[in-house]
Amino acid sequence: MMKILEPASSDIKDYYYLRWKVLRKPLGLEEGTEKDDLENQSIHRLVKVSNQVVGVGRLHFIENKKAQIRYMAVEDDFRGKGIGRLIADEFIRISKERKMLKIILCARESALIFYEKLGFIRIQKAHRLENVQHFLMEKVITQ
Repeated sequence: MMKILEPASSDIKDYYYLRWKVLRKPLGLEEGTEKDDLENQSIHRLVKVSNQVVGVGRLHFIENKKAQIRYMAVEDDFRGKGIGRLIADEFIRISKERKMLKIILCARESALIFYEKLGFIRIQKAHRLENVQHFLMEKVITQ
């Protein structure tokens, strides 16, 4: 059974390792590049299956009643099983609870269809990380 959780102190190493393994290692980036200066101000969630961390994500709040989803990652063998949706739905729920007006994110081109299925709209090309193009997407929050 899948369960979404706030990472316990015993999960932190696995949480960040999965972020690096899925999002940074394939780009040739070193461990440590999966973190930024907003970690302590953010809401973190993970999904475990049989005590293994198989999905992670982070939400933080920015100006003008906006939230931003970052660092969504699902273990390759667990993709297509609803784990990413579970994490995104949790962040949407939290954003509604906090009275946010919209959620933004920068999705890799390979993840655009996933986020569009969740109601996110592609706004424009954003940054490139190594050779991977990202796109700014947003979802208006209806209360």
